[in-house]
Amino acid sequence: MPSTAKTVDYYLCLLFIVLPVHALSILSPAALCILLVNQFGFLGDIWTHWSIAPLMLYAASESLFLMYYLRAKRQFSKPAAAPPQIVQDLKGRKYAPATALDFFDTMMKHTTPVKEFVQEWFYDTPFEQLTRQDLRSWLAYLLFSKEWESMKRKDCKEVDIMVSRLYKMAKVDESKAKPSQKPHPCIRHTLDEFNSVARPWLIYACTFALNYLCAAFLSLAGFRRHHLRQGLGYWHRDAMTRPVGEPLVFVHGIGAGLVLYLPLLWSFLTTHPNRAILLVETPYVSMQLVDDVPNKAETLEALQKMLDTHHIASAHWMGHSLGTVICSWVCQELPHAVSHATFIDPIVFYLWKRDVAYNFLYRSPSTGLQVLMWYFASTELHIVHVMRRHFWWYNMVCFPEHLPRDPKTGHVAASVFLSTHDLIINAAHVAAHLKRGMQSRVDNQIAPHDVIETVCWDGFTHGEMLFHAHAVSTVTSTIKCSTKQAKWNAVDYIVNRFAILIEEPAR
Repeated sequence: MPSTAKTVDYYLCLLFIVLPVHALSILSPAALCILLVNQFGFLGDIWTHWSIAPLMLYAASESLFLMYYLRAKRQFSKPAAAPPQIVQDLKGRKYAPATALDFFDTMMKHTTPVKEFVQEWFYDTPFEQLTRQDLRSWLAYLLFSKEWESMKRKDCKEVDIMVSRLYKMAKVDESKAKPSQKPHPCIRHTLDEFNSVARPWLIYACTFALNYLCAAFLSLAGFRRHHLRQGLGYWHRDAMTRPVGEPLVFVHGIGAGLVLYLPLLWSFLTTHPNRAILLVETPYVSMQLVDDVPNKAETLEALQKMLDTHHIASAHWMGHSLGTVICSWVCQELPHAVSHATFIDPIVFYLWKRDVAYNFLYRSPSTGLQVLMWYFASTELHIVHVMRRHFWWYNMVCFPEHLPRDPKTGHVAASVFLSTHDLIINAAHVAAHLKRGMQSRVDNQIAPHDVIETVCWDGFTHGEMLFHAHAVSTVTSTIKCSTKQAKWNAVDYIVNRFAILIEEPAR
């Protein structure tokens, strides 16, 4: 693919933010060696300045942390031994596919144009140049997360049928491979090389400090923290006023945890004090040095336990970015627990396109925002671990016809918020996909009145809505009120805080 010209802000962010921070990690071992050699008298006069001891201590700590990073990277880089398979993993859903071929057909029903869709995965190689073996290797990854050579015979037959259908849909004659022809490279994020970049422990220290501040804020706001299992927890606060509305469950995305969402959380607290609020934490994508990544079944079991603990039958679920994956799981496998779902900067729609994998893991940054995302998110060890070794797109994707529906009206009970300049997804393609998907129901009956509530923020990039009050207000307004909107009541708040303080010693 042709390289994109670098912008001025790319170089500014690279030179004044990324490189200095990265240098703390990679230069610390050399700095420690120089300081030690000097202190033993082998490098000129011994430096006696008061700062030498702290510098040696810091360099030693960064060197040890770099050793931890290298060891963890070697451990995380191993491909999954038993990736989940479509039929078995989706069998509990209402619209579970009988075969991988059925899933492929559903996927392609929503795909247009076919040629461009396939070519993108092969770094824009023309479809006419792709051989059957190229497409076999790609589909083995895309729908089975396996190498073609390790596929079962039954699965290989299905893949060959898919390849033939792709040639037919693309209206291209099959290309015959020459004996010496090398396979065309394609994106295979769960099988490709594990690309992460070291960073100093100071970055993690800052993240931990921010999370402690966020925890203090949530505690003062009446929340209590609960542990579900390794790698998963949540904050809970009961409704503070009456009449009580339906509970709200929010799931954050990749980054530094809930602290990045304080503007949105504050809006929840001030506009919906009559609702119980649950904030799900996923520390394995929050730079918290958490190795354990719960799979889909473990996550859903833990979330059902969370709902049962607080006697919640149904709630309004809201997720941002990677948090929409958990919302997608709940909508499709715990539909009884969903009254409405809100997807902000969602990655779960049109997920079989290459956009999420390419933009987050493969794209060479060319702007300031891209290089910051590349260093602080796309190449962080534990985030890469999740995205390259636990990101099974086919159990995360949500087809438009599988969104939750209102039991009374049958209309879609979901809201979608897109940012037109999103760095990860192609918002225009997703919006068009959602619109096409609602032209007919699952039973193919035309339902033009049935639409997904979709808002596109013009000019926004991924996550930028958090910095715009009007966007935050628009999101919170989707939290449907089944009862009269309650007002903030200071007496109720004080009573609630007093009750929590009394109960705390018993825990």
